[in-house]
Amino acid sequence: MNSKKILITGGHGFLGQHLVQYLSKNPDRPALKLMDVNAAALPAGPHGTDHVESILGRDIRDYEAIAGEFAGMDCVVHLAGIVSFSLKDKALLHSVNVDGARNVLRAAAENGVRRVLHVSSVAALGYNDDPDCPIDEDYRFDWRIAAARHKYYMLTKHLADEEVAKFRNQGRDITIVYPGLMFGPGDITNSARLINAVKNGRIPFNMPGGTNIVDVRDVARGIIAILQDGPPGGDYLLSGHNLTFRHINATIAGALAVRPPRVTLPRLLNPLLFNLLLLIERCNKDKLALTADNLDSAFKFRYFDNSRARQRFGWRPHIPFEQTIADTIEWMKKDGRLE
Repeated sequence: MNSKKILITGGHGFLGQHLVQYLSKNPDRPALKLMDVNAAALPAGPHGTDHVESILGRDIRDYEAIAGEFAGMDCVVHLAGIVSFSLKDKALLHSVNVDGARNVLRAAAENGVRRVLHVSSVAALGYNDDPDCPIDEDYRFDWRIAAARHKYYMLTKHLADEEVAKFRNQGRDITIVYPGLMFGPGDITNSARLINAVKNGRIPFNMPGGTNIVDVRDVARGIIAILQDGPPGGDYLLSGHNLTFRHINATIAGALAVRPPRVTLPRLLNPLLFNLLLLIERCNKDKLALTADNLDSAFKFRYFDNSRARQRFGWRPHIPFEQTIADTIEWMKKDGRLE
């Protein structure tokens, strides 16, 4: 591995903890600096050892607070960001995902960091709602759709990509990776919440769309493959398995030995339910557990094609979805998170 000193923003998070563990086992083990706002959920792992330094209290929205941490680094892996689908987080999403990304890219450039790997999301590429034609990195989405449907998370991830383009135009070596929806051990949000919801019968219906799910450990392997063998620059989908929500729910239910939802809602209900939930969300002073954006996406097929990563540096998802669910349930049991 050419990078001897790597700064990872958001290194204490879900993906960060797996990436750090894999990098720590690398024969050419680099020195790692993990930069985060706080240590509220500091995961178990090699943090605080002679090759892993934790820098806390650094908010990527504050350029002056973070800039000095980039000095002397060979590479930056930018993981930090916020995921929210609530209308009430519109400003926060922009300040973290767009302004924060710009600050990270600027700090890397002004400190002469040779390489930046920007970890985005498949959300930044949009969707075509066609299960038979998964989209790739060159797909051009009509972002007026996202604006009209109040998909502020998608929009901010797309705008962060535009910030990357500006720095690329200045000659900076920046790679973008687009993970699918990450599941796996250590995930206290997507994986754990869905598994507990299925276990306790809180999902009465299957939604009629589908999404792409990838094991977080496969994403960590993909990032390392890029750092080791990937060509400079480039955009790469690190997407996993394209699955209907019916299949996802049935797989989880099977692993838990409970009954899965039987009925799938018809797609024609989307406009009615979306507008109803949007009205409720606007009138409610608190954030809703299910937002209009969440609901709308669950009616869509958001499938992705990872052929470029397979061809350019030999990455492919190795872990079947069924194994991801089994491993996550085992982790939840051990961590006391299975309700």
